[in-house]
Amino acid sequence: MSRRKIFLATSFGHAIEWYEFSAYGFMAVYLAAVFFPSGNPTTGLLATFGVFGLTFFIRPLGAVVFGPLADRIGRKRVLVIVLLLMSGSTALIGALPGYATIGAAAPLLLVALRALQNFSAAGELGSVSAFIVEYSGPRRRGFGTSWLMFSATIGFTSGSALVSGLVSLVGDTAMEQWAWRIPFLLAAPLGLIGLYIRLRLEDTPEFRTLKKADKVAKSPLREALSYRRQIFTTMGLAGLHASSYYIVLTFMASYITTTLGFGSGVALTGTLSAAVATMAVIPVVGALSDRVGRRPILITASAALVIAPFPVFSLITTSPTAVVVGQVVLGLLVGTLVSTTLVSMTEIFPARVRVAGSSFAYSIANAVLGGSAPFIATFLIDKTGSAISPAAYLVFTSLLGLAASLAYRDASDAKAVGAPVPDPAHTTDPQRLPLPTPERGSG
Repeated sequence: MSRRKIFLATSFGHAIEWYEFSAYGFMAVYLAAVFFPSGNPTTGLLATFGVFGLTFFIRPLGAVVFGPLADRIGRKRVLVIVLLLMSGSTALIGALPGYATIGAAAPLLLVALRALQNFSAAGELGSVSAFIVEYSGPRRRGFGTSWLMFSATIGFTSGSALVSGLVSLVGDTAMEQWAWRIPFLLAAPLGLIGLYIRLRLEDTPEFRTLKKADKVAKSPLREALSYRRQIFTTMGLAGLHASSYYIVLTFMASYITTTLGFGSGVALTGTLSAAVATMAVIPVVGALSDRVGRRPILITASAALVIAPFPVFSLITTSPTAVVVGQVVLGLLVGTLVSTTLVSMTEIFPARVRVAGSSFAYSIANAVLGGSAPFIATFLIDKTGSAISPAAYLVFTSLLGLAASLAYRDASDAKAVGAPVPDPAHTTDPQRLPLPTPERGSG
């Protein structure tokens, strides 16, 4: 299979994964009514986003399981396993009875299935990022990996468009009664398509070289944790990556309708506009990072996300037109950031512990700062009464991301992946060393 076909196949599977995962966020208003009935819509929404955030804490467990597994048995096998878990758990959410039917068991089952989604997602991102990085040609890692975020945004956008289309077609009453199930049940056929595609892939040249040379790590996670600077840098970048992405492309849909009261049509237009703006810049900036390095782009994007949130949120509250304009601005900034974060967080680890290190660090930050973002944003509005208060959280995570960007040691000029793995006793390339001799304990 050609490299282009491999990228297309991998990106398509990734889009399916993120459509399935994001469906929960877009259905938050209806899930609140079905599983957390309350006289106060904000209380139900807080409960729904609470599940969204709480179950992210299962991600570190998923990373501990799937990250080392991908470094031991290969990226492809893990990508197949996590797709099966994601598709199965998503489809089962669509088949759940509501609170009115089985009482408190309904939200408990919802929590369990959402936790399984997060368990799967922890294995997806690190494995698929390593897969693309290791298949990319010389000086094209940034461009190649940027398409993962492009396809993830397509998955997010598809979920938003489908939900908004269903609302327009059947109305809010039907959505609460039965139509909320449709986006989740679609995961079954989509998962089968994705499974067929991933089973046809061959594992990466670099992993095959490691395996042939018998240099696969025996304890990938333990070895990865000795790269302390890389772990903490990845956490800072991942916290901003996840929080900004979930705020702009998940939380804003319910924010525009519930908090601002502009209606589902405005929410759909705003969210789609943000997604299009995000996708428009991702491959361009990803390719640019191959020329100028990752660090300048990470610093610029993080600094812009420190400055922009309060003015943009103030603008969004004024009118439906301002919603679209503000969402486009946020989408451009988020696209600039996420175009480069995945490759940055992946290539700084050597191949033998690449998935274990990046998955673990990313999942910790995502659990603490990313998955909780919609809940914290909703909580801030409820407690402060200010519609622009979510901007404070985005500024906070942006400051952490900026600190990580300033500390980041650019690895974009390292040798191309896929080359034969040299004997560790004779190499001076820190990206190829099995243990971090020059940087161990730094950070």
